[in-house]
Amino acid sequence: MARREPGAFIKLMSAVARHPGRTFGCVVFAGVFVGVAANALFFQTARHPAPIFAGPVIARPVQQAVAVQPSAPRQAEAPVPQASIAKLIEAAPPPASAPVAAAPAAAPARVAALPKDQIGALLGAMPEDPQDNLRVLAVQKALLKLGYTVRPDGVMGTGTRQALQMFEQSRKLNVTGELNPRTLRELGAKSGIAIP
Repeated sequence: MARREPGAFIKLMSAVARHPGRTFGCVVFAGVFVGVAANALFFQTARHPAPIFAGPVIARPVQQAVAVQPSAPRQAEAPVPQASIAKLIEAAPPPASAPVAAAPAAAPARVAALPKDQIGALLGAMPEDPQDNLRVLAVQKALLKLGYTVRPDGVMGTGTRQALQMFEQSRKLNVTGELNPRTLRELGAKSGIAIP
């Protein structure tokens, strides 16, 4: 009677028993690879702030440095009531862009120094546009006027994104938490604040 060849499962188990370290390493590697791939493909909802494959870095002219006088240490301030913040926003004029001074024709163009985010600059991330900061500030003021709790600092942080998502949800828009044109139109119309 001929001897039967062991099945594939038995061969696999004997290989695992002979090389447990290699098997464990392969299982860990496969798990990490599948986790990274699933995260990149299914769980990322926004564009990476400093992608590896981006456009070229464009040198911008350096602006004149302004000396800042040191100020006295700040004391802790009492929280401002929501009603008085809304009054301040209504009284404040809409943000206007500052006039840009023309550079003298004879001055040679200089290459800008590395920004704070040096790694982002090396990978091709563009520096933040001041116009974006004004837009975020106007959005924050509009959200504050509508009763959402945000800090008007011109930075698109998690608090601003959450308030924007709640606004989008209340207006039955696509909930993204991003500054897309439709959300900006709805927010400007509802609050009465012009958003650039």
